[in-house]
Amino acid sequence: MLNIPQLAQVKARDPYVYESLSQIVSAINSLGRATGVDPSGSIAQPANIGSISVVAAGGIFDIAITDNSAVHRGIFYFAESDTSQNFTAPRVYFMGCSRNLRVALGSLTLYWRGYSQYIGSTPSAPVAFGSPPTAVAGGGSAGPTLQPSAGSGTATAQQGGSGFGTVLTLTTNATTV
Repeated sequence: MLNIPQLAQVKARDPYVYESLSQIVSAINSLGRATGVDPSGSIAQPANIGSISVVAAGGIFDIAITDNSAVHRGIFYFAESDTSQNFTAPRVYFMGCSRNLRVALGSLTLYWRGYSQYIGSTPSAPVAFGSPPTAVAGGGSAGPTLQPSAGSGTATAQQGGSGFGTVLTLTTNATTV
C-alpha cells in the first residue's frame, strides 16, 4: 500500500500538511483495498482455493469452488477445463466473484481446475478436481465441437492458470492489444 516515509518530518514542520497527506494516503489505500489493487505496485496473490468440485449430467457441468481462506473484496474466481489432465490448452471460465458456475458443454469428458486472483495480483496456483486430476463426463448431446482455446486476459491459449494475465500488456505479432 501507499506509504510516504517523510510524513514524520512533515508532521514536525507543518501539522496541517501532515494531516492532509495522511488523509490522502488513507483514502488511496482504502480505494486499493476495496478494488483489490495496490496503488504502489502488485498486491500479494490470494491463497490457493481449498478445492473444486464438478458434477455433470445431461451435458451440463456444475462447478463449485471452496475457498476458506481470508479474502478481500475484489477477488475473482476462474475455472478451467481441458481434455488433457496436463491442461495443455485449457478453456477458461470467468466466474467473477461467484464460486459457482453451471455451463452446458454436451457429452465431453473434461478435466477441471480452479483458482482465484485479484486484479492487481498474480493468480493463485490452480487446484485440480481430483488427485490425480479426475475427468468428468458431461453426458447428453454432444453439441458443436469446441473451438480452440483463446486464453484469457493477457495470457495465450497455452498459458492456463493465468486469469487476468500475469503481464500488463499482451503483444502479438508486434501489435499491442
